[in-house]
Amino acid sequence: MSRLRLPSREVLHAAEAARRRLPSRISQRVTAGWLVVALLAVLTLGTGGVAVAAVLLTHHDHSQSAVAVPGTLPPADSGALDPVQAPVAVNTPGTLKRHHGRHLVSATLLVTADHPLSDKAVHRLEKLSGVHRVEPVSAGHARVMGQRAFVLGVDPTTFRPWTPESTAASNPLWRSIARGDVAVSFDMGQNANLPLGGTVPVGDSGGLASMRIGAFASVGMAGVDAVFSGARAQQIGLVPRTGVVISAPKADPLQLRKSALQALRHKAHAELLRDVVIVRDAGEFLTRTQIANFINAAKSRIGLPYVWGAAGPAAFDCSGLVQWAFRYAGVAMPRVSEEQWFTGPRIPYAEARPGDLLFWHYDPKDPSDIDHVAIYVGNGMMITAPHTGDYVKYAPVPLSNMAGVVRVDPHLSAELAY
Repeated sequence: MSRLRLPSREVLHAAEAARRRLPSRISQRVTAGWLVVALLAVLTLGTGGVAVAAVLLTHHDHSQSAVAVPGTLPPADSGALDPVQAPVAVNTPGTLKRHHGRHLVSATLLVTADHPLSDKAVHRLEKLSGVHRVEPVSAGHARVMGQRAFVLGVDPTTFRPWTPESTAASNPLWRSIARGDVAVSFDMGQNANLPLGGTVPVGDSGGLASMRIGAFASVGMAGVDAVFSGARAQQIGLVPRTGVVISAPKADPLQLRKSALQALRHKAHAELLRDVVIVRDAGEFLTRTQIANFINAAKSRIGLPYVWGAAGPAAFDCSGLVQWAFRYAGVAMPRVSEEQWFTGPRIPYAEARPGDLLFWHYDPKDPSDIDHVAIYVGNGMMITAPHTGDYVKYAPVPLSNMAGVVRVDPHLSAELAY
């Protein structure tokens, strides 16, 4: 990456002269050396299944026009933030230290609850066999520009090592989050048509804030659609410490999941963030009746619209269609495609049969992240809910960017669904 050149003395003098000509109401908001201090950086990060484009601004006075650095994306004209909703940074930019890949933390499990987890509860999780490290977060659902999303409120400094290498190494990305921007997953950004660099409403009944979409970036955790600072989480009414990310690299993920739920002693949910080694007999897969019911249920939804976050009965996203159709076969299925990827052994596409699940990723640098799922119906055809603006339909199976094929084990699927 080329070094950023600071403005020359002549440019600074011109900026100061222009500032003096501005009305006093505006000139008071412009620092002495700059008319506008704005950087627009585009980062290509091999994270979470796709390349990541991150739009990062270094100044929050959006009432002034941003100056685009040559070769970058043009800034979005998103308007000013409401003063009462101005971001409160968890960390000032100067406190965010550059991160190096050798310090990454392997995430195994994300445990969430509908109420704050006490220090004792977090300590019990930390003491489970094989647990190396834990990271409390604020977890819950919110709407991003009207689209339902699962979000995390985090401390940018301590949370960044838990993300994929390129994401963790991006100091500008984490500075952006610390300043109050939201980083949205590539899947949600693309499939929900969110404006990268634009300012959108984020929140729900607990509160609402205007947040700038500073990046499309995956955190490498199943089902996480957006990440912002803990201060932003409080602003929209997200309950603090309602989640804990657990690192246990050498533990059996399924056993750890059971132990974590037992340790909390109350209703909670735990999502796998690491693959499971599966050894099963052929008789432990779907029966012919289950496969027929599952496929017929999916067929009955053909022609209905794709809607991000929808799981039926009148609209679907890709994993919502899979979950809804399996329910009609009497099989419980996790909600998101990343966890559906864990519900059975992988088989070659050449051996796929009707009822198997097909998965895709869109970043050759990181095939571990899953971006799309569809239902195989035989003869090279699938039933899929593709993206916003499309609908549930039959389509030929594209082999490019295919992550693999999963033959569903209903017992494992049911275990992961709760």
